[in-house]
Amino acid sequence: MTRTLFAAVTLAALAAGCDDSPPPKNPFATSAKATVDPPKDAGPPTPSGPPEISIDDLGPKIGFTRVLLDKPEGRDRLASEIAQNKQHWEGKEAKVSAVRNAKMVWMMTLMNELGKIGVSKVVVKTETRKDYPGELAFTPEAKMPTPQACTLTGMVLEDRSTAIWKVAGGLAMKRAKGLAGPDLSMTADTIERLGKACKQSSMFLVSAADAVEWGLAYDLAATSKTISDVKFETLVLLEKTPVAGRKVEVQKP
Repeated sequence: MTRTLFAAVTLAALAAGCDDSPPPKNPFATSAKATVDPPKDAGPPTPSGPPEISIDDLGPKIGFTRVLLDKPEGRDRLASEIAQNKQHWEGKEAKVSAVRNAKMVWMMTLMNELGKIGVSKVVVKTETRKDYPGELAFTPEAKMPTPQACTLTGMVLEDRSTAIWKVAGGLAMKRAKGLAGPDLSMTADTIERLGKACKQSSMFLVSAADAVEWGLAYDLAATSKTISDVKFETLVLLEKTPVAGRKVEVQKP
């Protein structure tokens, strides 16, 4: 080996020994700390908000839980499901989505059970006419103020006609059925006329015969919101179906 070659080899070895810089990182390598295994006892995540409340063709649903109110244990099951989520609704609004052909008793029962846990309003969304509000806020019967003797009650009767009368009882003003259900235009005129005579009350109590679908009761309640000269601030769906013209028995705790 010549002196020149020996010197070159020696310098290369020294240069390699003095280079203490770290080797280049692999951009595709995964850090050991990037993934952390969850604790072995970790359960499913807790929902941050209230479960959805809905009523479809089969009955109420609380979240993913179906409640069949036509079964003997149905009401107790509904009360249990609502009580388990009380923290989400107590003193607050509860939102409900309901199909038009839901049974009246389903909605009446649901509102009553929500009222028992202290819900302030039940905001119901139901498909309706284009000129009607798509959502209505109902006050649970347990939370409603004491009605005045002249407070109005409206009801869709079994033959799809309507009746409007005072909560204290008396003559019920009836409007015959229209071509496709209750004649709500004529009913609105009656509500307006009787409402103007009861300025001390801004409540409207709503009901329907057992055989009448929920959507028609919703439409009747929505009709009161289309009257410009009378303001109905509080809507109440009665739990007990009244008799047109008779005194209304309010279910208060």
